[in-house]
Amino acid sequence: MTAHAARRRWLGALAAGATACRASMTADAARRRWLGALAAGATATLFPASLSALRGFRPPLRDACAADNVFATPLQIPGHDGWRGRLAVGADPLTLRAQTRDGTLQFAAEGNGRRYSNPTLAAAIGTKARITVANNLGEPTVVHWHGLTIDTRNDGNGETLIAPSTSFDYAFELRNRAGQYWYHPHPHGATARQTYRGLFGILEIEDDDERALRRALDLTPGSTELTLVLQDLRADAKYRYMPAPEDALFGWYGDLPQVNGRLRPFHDVSARRYRLRVLNASNARTYRLALRRDAGAVLPFRLLGTDGGLLAQAIACEQVFLAPAERVDLLVDFAGMPRGGFVLLESLAFDPMLAVPATQAARSDSATASAHVHGSTGFPAERSALADGAPFPLLQFRIRETGAAGPRVPASLSRLPVLPASTGDERPLRLGFAKGRWRINDRVYDMQATPIEIARGVSETWLLRNYHTSAPHAMHLHGFQFRVLERETSPDQLAPLVVDGKGRLATDLGSKDTVLVWPGESVRIAIDFRHPFAESQLYLLHCHNLEHEDGGMMLRVKVG
Repeated sequence: MTAHAARRRWLGALAAGATACRASMTADAARRRWLGALAAGATATLFPASLSALRGFRPPLRDACAADNVFATPLQIPGHDGWRGRLAVGADPLTLRAQTRDGTLQFAAEGNGRRYSNPTLAAAIGTKARITVANNLGEPTVVHWHGLTIDTRNDGNGETLIAPSTSFDYAFELRNRAGQYWYHPHPHGATARQTYRGLFGILEIEDDDERALRRALDLTPGSTELTLVLQDLRADAKYRYMPAPEDALFGWYGDLPQVNGRLRPFHDVSARRYRLRVLNASNARTYRLALRRDAGAVLPFRLLGTDGGLLAQAIACEQVFLAPAERVDLLVDFAGMPRGGFVLLESLAFDPMLAVPATQAARSDSATASAHVHGSTGFPAERSALADGAPFPLLQFRIRETGAAGPRVPASLSRLPVLPASTGDERPLRLGFAKGRWRINDRVYDMQATPIEIARGVSETWLLRNYHTSAPHAMHLHGFQFRVLERETSPDQLAPLVVDGKGRLATDLGSKDTVLVWPGESVRIAIDFRHPFAESQLYLLHCHNLEHEDGGMMLRVKVG
């Protein structure tokens, strides 16, 4: 595949829209072409690793992305009500009603005389939240509070469900640092379908560091601080979830990568700094995010924070990988750009590294995997036309007002929690594929087994080791934040992003609850298992590729 051929195909798909895109390249064909090229030694042509090579893989920005018919819809901005509107969580109890609407699923809420759909819950650290989830769906569900330090009863780990026409009262204190967390369903076997159909929202926690940053940089939520939710949908746009065996095995990929529910939106900005708080809510797709000016030059940005809040200092970056469930906090400076110019947020090309043996994945094993994912047909179905790792545009920023450079970015953003010394031996956790299912330490989820037991108050180092014949796995731990200590034997495409002698990326330097581990890579993480709860607690470790999770790539973790 030449860069010219890739460019022509990509431009054609943009011009013709999603229907032509679906006809042009199925995920099956893309994967067969990749496996064939791999066998022929053509990987470097298909997936150039360096940033300069990636530029050659993209279409000219003026030709592909400047036309109004490409970016024709304004970005949806969460306000004080309605879709993802900001709803304060305080002393008064709050009810979220899980319900169906226009073929999608949503959490409906009311507060302050306003109505909300999948509200952005905003609260200060220390708030004692009282939230009732009423299940008006025709199936069981439960809410997981992703990233929070929380007890088992309130975690929503899926072992206790909310039956249809019943409700559950959550009551917990928000102990986490300021950050962008989120809430989503977690019923085993149905997490992927319910999340894909829209049943999730954002939870923002605020503390003194967060307030100081907003003051220092003159940031206002909904104006100069933007929440961006990334999710890729299938072209039927009806939120139907019917995964074929291959989808159950590799993950559900959509044709239409949307930002805040819209395909290729635009947003008018002034020539000043903006904060972008980005959540990857996709079932399986990883994004390689970058910004480009209208002339094609890369626009660097600063990384302010990750899953669990602000970094100690802002870090200059040109691109970041964002796996399912991960969050990044970016600061973009449009100062000095001329009126009428634009900047494109896009996902760059990368090698998806789906290295499961082709004959094993394509036949009986994929059918085995599909049996554990609710909604799977078990029969071939039309696949996503947008291959994993393909480049595509996401959002266009249009400069409407000129401006000058703003205040300096604070030298110190926050203090990260101090990590106590690890106690005991390093705990190895192997990620791989066998007997038709994704596994951790050769195990799949079993509600009757607890293979990881940890004494109360200890700190441990875990080594997440992914087999070469595997796929990328976004590993998520319930109940605790962790820190990335080191990456070893990482793929070449990560080399331009490494920021220290331990192989870490900029996105590894903060508090994390989800970390992407590539095939052949080992990632060492440190976890402080102290908790304030009276009894032992039960949590989960799983891959946040939701089809992998539903298929059983998950283990129970007991903390004494």
